[in-house]
Amino acid sequence: MLINPFVTYLDKFNVLSPNHSKIYDEYTYDDGAEQSFEFTISTKIESHLRDIFLNKPHSVILTGNAGDGKTRLCRLIHDQFSNIKLESWPEDGIVSVRYEKGVIKIVKDLSELKEDIIYGILSELQQYVQNGHEEKIFFLIAANEGKLTKVLSKYRDLDFIRQQVIARFDSYENNNHKLSVINLLDVTSSVYVGKVLEEWNDRKYWEVCNKCEKNKHCIIYLNHQRTSKAEVRGKIVGQYRLLDYLETHITMREMLIHMSYVLTGGYVCDDIWKADYKQVKEHARKVYYQNFYGIGAGEEAFSEMRALKVFKSLDPGIYSHFPIDDFIVNGDINGDSKLEEIHQQVFDNGLDMEFDHVRRKIQFYRNYGEGDQEFLENWIPRLRRKLYFELDNKEYFNTLRLVPFEYVSEYIELFDNYQTQSKIRRELVNGLNRAFSRRLVEKSRSSFQLRATNENLMIYGSFNRGQIDFQQEPGRHDLDHLPSKFYLMVEGVKLKINLSVFEYLMRLNAGGMLNILSQEVEILLNTFRNELIQISDQDELILEIYRLDREKGVYIPDELSI
Repeated sequence: MLINPFVTYLDKFNVLSPNHSKIYDEYTYDDGAEQSFEFTISTKIESHLRDIFLNKPHSVILTGNAGDGKTRLCRLIHDQFSNIKLESWPEDGIVSVRYEKGVIKIVKDLSELKEDIIYGILSELQQYVQNGHEEKIFFLIAANEGKLTKVLSKYRDLDFIRQQVIARFDSYENNNHKLSVINLLDVTSSVYVGKVLEEWNDRKYWEVCNKCEKNKHCIIYLNHQRTSKAEVRGKIVGQYRLLDYLETHITMREMLIHMSYVLTGGYVCDDIWKADYKQVKEHARKVYYQNFYGIGAGEEAFSEMRALKVFKSLDPGIYSHFPIDDFIVNGDINGDSKLEEIHQQVFDNGLDMEFDHVRRKIQFYRNYGEGDQEFLENWIPRLRRKLYFELDNKEYFNTLRLVPFEYVSEYIELFDNYQTQSKIRRELVNGLNRAFSRRLVEKSRSSFQLRATNENLMIYGSFNRGQIDFQQEPGRHDLDHLPSKFYLMVEGVKLKINLSVFEYLMRLNAGGMLNILSQEVEILLNTFRNELIQISDQDELILEIYRLDREKGVYIPDELSI
């Protein structure tokens, strides 16, 4: 019986497995087994921290969620500047490293320490920052933002360092040669997932599977083969990229757990070897595109794996798009030889299709239609997911139509396309006018104006094209952050536009209803409107309002003399 030790390693990341390990800062596995594994992902923040302590040494505070890699970064900096590798952390989690530029005092986790010790560390940090680190002692502190700000706010004599830290939380651009605060929540989730999949699918880890007599009935091996394909890996990265657009952060730890589950479905080699016919059929349901969304995983998995909960709302299996659904059901008999060939390639007779079972299910559904509810409820969503990840031919279908955002393609096209960004302002401004007034206001046909309007249809101020700027957020040199959102700026007032806001405004621009996505964006839009009203210069003798034009069926701006 062949056992792949790498599959056993992946099981360490499975939170539902008894073999689960909670130690991720090393991403290593070595418990005396014949073979151990170690991998690292190169990151910008590693290089940036090394550069700070080598060339412009000063103190650094790392913040972020548990699992973002703060401890791992502390270990890397220790090993970079010390002659001895750090085998284990001391009980207090504080180590000092002497090097040519001075001493780096590394605090693994400020939040684990007692408050009096935290106070002492922050007092010392304040002293070093105030005097420009003349003692040549530099802190590297990993901290929970909440605990850090709580202690800083409690003690008045820490007011100087509190103001310095708050300024850097407001903007990383306030970092300087005295103190840097780096929030790992600013790392975009999609940056590392492709690197992890590429590494974990390296041939050297799967050579034993090539010789295994069970590989044609092994869902783990099938998942490895499919996610090894560049186009499939690109679709997985694309799903993580959607989280970037929605400003949803997945930690490194959560991503590793998720990708491990995507590959293994929670199984190990022993499960494959012991499986009978019925169990092989069950295994086939743990194909990667089902695992990605936690299909059939059970409530326990969703409570333990945050990524499954996050991606559930992006599941392409639950959204119907007629051309795609028609292709799934009739693509093999529609008379177009190219489409029939694509159908044959995508919906093949592999393990995840339960060999020829799916083809018989499709034929049965065509013959008996609505009589096969199991096909409609279980197989159609599953086949949509498969199509989403495995169809690389864009000539016939845009698989993004299966994502619950009508304007995601337009949003993606905006990045680094400044001509398109300039054109989209008109649509966004019209959407804002409709959002502010909560009425179907007339679209401007020539020049356009943004009107600061309340729900009583009073227009407090108008802003023309020259006052409205639309900009893409910049990238970052210090950590892995891809531009993922935009800003609409009006006379110093800024509106952040992520995918949710963009979708909301574009739907309003097209005549959609106000209830879609309203909970996600209305507070943000109301704040923006109120700030515009505050800076508006209203004419005291003229009252500007919206009135209903009954012939056009829309609201148009009008003026009343007072």
